[in-house]
Amino acid sequence: MELKLDIPEELFDDGYTAEAFAARVREFAVIELVRVKRLHEHEAARMLGVERWELIEKMERAGIVPTEKEFEKIKGELGEAIASGKGRIGKSSAQ
Repeated sequence: MELKLDIPEELFDDGYTAEAFAARVREFAVIELVRVKRLHEHEAARMLGVERWELIEKMERAGIVPTEKEFEKIKGELGEAIASGKGRIGKSSAQ
């Protein structure tokens, strides 16, 4: 897919080229597709030509929680729920 943006040329110069801007917009679009779950993280890394850890840094800067960190959070919450429920199981059956 190709997008065309109508942006005045005078906004760009040697310090910030239209090519650099286009690359940044593409990066943002790919990361946004990860956020809305239209792309997997490994696909995004491949599309951007970066290592997985680099993608994770970009995602975190954009406020997106990488999959493994989300799984760790869920695992921790589940562990806490299981631990807090163990004491209640014996008490509720005794009543």
